[in-house]
Amino acid sequence: MATKLRLLQGGISVLALLAGLAGCNQDQVTPEVPQPTETPAQAATNRELAAVAKALARTLGTDATARQYLKAEARKKFDGDYDVLYQPFVAAHGEFGQRVAAAVAKDSSTVLTMAEVLSRIPTLNLSVPVNIEKWDAATYAPMVIFIPAGFNERTTKRVKAYDQAGNEHWLDAKKAPNFPVVVVGPSERAKLPVAARSGNTAKSRYAEEEKGPVEEGGGGGGDISPGNTRTSGTTGTTAGTCRTDKQTEFLRSLWMADVSQYESWFLGDPEIKLQILSPAGGGGTLSTTVVEGRYTMGRKTIEDTYRCDARLHYWDKAFLGQVLAYVWIEEDYGDIADVKFTFGYPAKNGSPSGSVEVTYKIANHDDEIGKGLIFFDDCPSQGYYSVNSGYTEFRWVTENRQ
Repeated sequence: MATKLRLLQGGISVLALLAGLAGCNQDQVTPEVPQPTETPAQAATNRELAAVAKALARTLGTDATARQYLKAEARKKFDGDYDVLYQPFVAAHGEFGQRVAAAVAKDSSTVLTMAEVLSRIPTLNLSVPVNIEKWDAATYAPMVIFIPAGFNERTTKRVKAYDQAGNEHWLDAKKAPNFPVVVVGPSERAKLPVAARSGNTAKSRYAEEEKGPVEEGGGGGGDISPGNTRTSGTTGTTAGTCRTDKQTEFLRSLWMADVSQYESWFLGDPEIKLQILSPAGGGGTLSTTVVEGRYTMGRKTIEDTYRCDARLHYWDKAFLGQVLAYVWIEEDYGDIADVKFTFGYPAKNGSPSGSVEVTYKIANHDDEIGKGLIFFDDCPSQGYYSVNSGYTEFRWVTENRQ
């Protein structure tokens, strides 16, 4: 059975190692079902976003030129996904933007103007996450989805979409339809702000100048997917010789059991962030960030095996110490906060039990995949580390070499 890293909960001592088209198919448009309860603030935000989605659906429905331009711009994948920033888009199609703004202003469900929407969400984004190559933009008017406030990949079962007549439809949040849709919401990848720019010139958070490479396949670790097998908790790691002092750690490959647990289909491809931290009480007296790497890949790729062979860091035990903390996050957007976390670990290999503290960063809309400690002298018994189990399981392979 594969090595399983146990989830680490704050304040509890656990094992320290992470082991362990043209037409809309009506049978894919589902009846309305109960959704998680909204707060009053979320309900107000969702009314405003719904007004924008309806206005976009109506306007795209009668403007074939705008549809064709949207498809062409999305296919450029300026940020690595099928995204188009709204403000540059309407700057190139002034009449389209005016019509959307007028439709939002006329919506009786909100008093919001489009200018106010853009002031709140300067990186408002349009995306075509599925079936873009099937889209005959000259003739087909897509439904428009908005990303609701309070949305959660694990609990949201349906998402609301609007057609060009303003009719509501409910789409499955887990299973992508076989027709194209347009999604409107805050950009997950673009840097702030873009109001005065023309063209998709805002830089992606996943550009080459960012810490950590953006890897799209290539060489790297072997297949770490279990096929259709779903595993549960297991054995721990073992003392071994998979590392040599003063050599470099590489990330060979990643795997997810079900990417929709962390990134729904209408949000496009996943954006995975790795923070490697030297804990307080480890190599130094304060928690410091050793690596902040970001990785993007296709949804099917990571459910198979995403091979990257990305350089992580040079491990000198005299400088970094014997233990590092790994924190894996699926990035979305939102306000970033510092989170302190204490890892407890039992006595092992002749060393006493203890604990270390780290501080990492996460945005309020991000999804934490998992976190835990990697000890220099311990190696995963099955060749990979993992967190979680079943459909939320996530695995990775590292290699230490010159």
